[in-house]
Amino acid sequence: MDNPQSEEQLLSQAWNLFAKDDYAGVLNICRSGYSHGVRSYDMVRLMLDSLNKLGKVQEQAEVTLKILGENDYPPKVAAKLYFRAGLIFLHQDNHQEARSIFEKVRILDPDFPGIEQRIKALTPRPVTSSSSRYSHLLEKNLITAEQLSAVLSMEGKDSDALLLKEYKIAKKDLGDSLARFYGTEFVPFSAGKEPPFELFEKRRLDPDFLKRYGWLPFAQEGNTITVLMTNPFDLGRLDEIRFIYGTSNVEAKVTLAGDIEQYIEHFYKQFSSGEDLAAAFDEDVESADIVSAGEENEAELSDQDSEVVRMVNALLVEAWRKNVSDIHIEPNPQSRYCMFRFRLDGTCYEFRKVRLPLARPIVSRLKIMASLDIAERRLPQDGKIKIKLPDRNKVVEYRMATIPTLEGMEDVVLRVLASGKPLPLDKLGLLPQNKAAFEKLIYKPYGLILVVGPTGSGKTTTLHSAVSYINTPERKIWTAEDPVEITQEGLRQVQVHPKIGLTFASALRSFLRADPDVIMIGEMRDKETAHIGVESSLTGHLVLSTLHTNSAPETVTRLLDMDLDPFNFADSLLCVLAQRLVKTLCPNCKKAYTPGSEEIEEMGLEFGQGWEVQAKEFLEGKRTLYRKVGCGQCVGGYKGRVGVHELMVNSSGIKNQIKHRKPTEEIRAQAVAEGMLTLKQDGMMKVLQGLTDMDQVRAASG
Repeated sequence: MDNPQSEEQLLSQAWNLFAKDDYAGVLNICRSGYSHGVRSYDMVRLMLDSLNKLGKVQEQAEVTLKILGENDYPPKVAAKLYFRAGLIFLHQDNHQEARSIFEKVRILDPDFPGIEQRIKALTPRPVTSSSSRYSHLLEKNLITAEQLSAVLSMEGKDSDALLLKEYKIAKKDLGDSLARFYGTEFVPFSAGKEPPFELFEKRRLDPDFLKRYGWLPFAQEGNTITVLMTNPFDLGRLDEIRFIYGTSNVEAKVTLAGDIEQYIEHFYKQFSSGEDLAAAFDEDVESADIVSAGEENEAELSDQDSEVVRMVNALLVEAWRKNVSDIHIEPNPQSRYCMFRFRLDGTCYEFRKVRLPLARPIVSRLKIMASLDIAERRLPQDGKIKIKLPDRNKVVEYRMATIPTLEGMEDVVLRVLASGKPLPLDKLGLLPQNKAAFEKLIYKPYGLILVVGPTGSGKTTTLHSAVSYINTPERKIWTAEDPVEITQEGLRQVQVHPKIGLTFASALRSFLRADPDVIMIGEMRDKETAHIGVESSLTGHLVLSTLHTNSAPETVTRLLDMDLDPFNFADSLLCVLAQRLVKTLCPNCKKAYTPGSEEIEEMGLEFGQGWEVQAKEFLEGKRTLYRKVGCGQCVGGYKGRVGVHELMVNSSGIKNQIKHRKPTEEIRAQAVAEGMLTLKQDGMMKVLQGLTDMDQVRAASG
């Protein structure tokens, strides 16, 4: 190789082949890079993952140990690689070799998740005629060796249950014996234990599945999940549990099979009562049924309860049906009415008015559904409501805020957060050149990608589309969001909770300890998050986030004002994508027209340099544009929205501007000189495509 490629180039090529399932090609690139000194963890991991995909499991273990012998990696990196090799030997039932390797992992990284438990499970124990599970019972003379042998010889019987029932062994003594053997706490059944609702993932865990395999989710503290198991040394089962919850921080405690059955009955009884309680909310709203996930307590509602419940349910369902983003409830003592307004495609319009006396019962009903204090009318409150439409198997969440207004009344605003799936990238409205550049950048193995714009400009949708594009089983992707509006299979999504200290910054720090490939941060709200995000992108992670700025160049100066190191920031940044949403013309009623020369000249002046090139086909053709009309299928001639974008790709020129802290205007000039289309220019290209009109573009871009 006369001109060896850089590590970045090799990784980019390897990732592209990996995404196409060309694992042999990935191996060739990685081996070539390795032989020329490119031996980073990312390169080695790609090599090992490819061997695994090709089914060369034993070779993967041998290559791992060979690489570790030839290189001096940092302890935590070496621990990860040794652990991979240890798992291979474990699955080959070579417990002695696996234990030896896991002990090296413990030396390199004493805090490696679950390593103590693995070593303990693989440590040989003296075998006696009594079985060491019950050796404590023998030592205390609570049972003889002959009796224990008789119990263990009964095939298909629960030995623990036999000891308790037939030999009257006290549960405490049996628990002590199991705790000593497994080196963990024994947890008997307790009727006072509250179910860990969040660990059951809305009851998706089948009770028969839990009974059959002898385990139960029990508690969660911080990032650690505690499970109860009849055999905490079942490493295969523990790995399955870690996979189910997407975390390596799982702690196993021992219990009895009978106790697991009691806990399951106890927990699921409370789940059922919760369902019965929720069913009390069922009301006939045309053809839809609605079930609230909140708690019911209607003591404060008036005699108009039935009417109020139907009205609130109808309001929530209608908002979802109409695809509105916000519901506004505005009592007006002067007019003696309460106005309901919907925000659709960025614009508020009146939906319905009701009598003022209904305002307080409606607000109280919503407060109950959101678990808010219905007696507190002097202070703002916020909460969440979830509803389920059983016939559609659809869950819709509403973020609720109350604000005290005149004469003891309260306004309510509900943001509709319908659980959705990510849009494909080609549905975002990116121009072909921007789409191609953006796709290339999000496939980079590390760096910082920012999507910026005001509230409601579609930043979260764009982030999820980008993450969905690279969401493959080979990547570990963590997200921190507030709130989680879009869910994706394969993502580990975290809802931040600033009130208890779970901020974007703290979530980001936790992700760095959780072996991430890609990190998505909902918003860079403060200096700490920005600093950690940049550092993360410089240490081998792809970081995507959002920021509230007006343009791509302005984003750079805003972050530099947060005291980011300009050199680190310049090296980490891949691109900034600024965006707005503009209303699209209704395809049913929009009307074509031929613009006059004056209008075309004005458009050319607004577009600026490059108009003749970008609008060449338009200028040489029929010069057809479209204007709004209005019909029964739209609101004022518009229906739906499309994004307008400003993609600033980092380059040597932009890097130089950042490192020298150049002002926004100079950065913009550099980006435009390198081919960036501004928000207005991008919007005008959509005008030429007949998607929107100049009024919308001017309103969005100034």
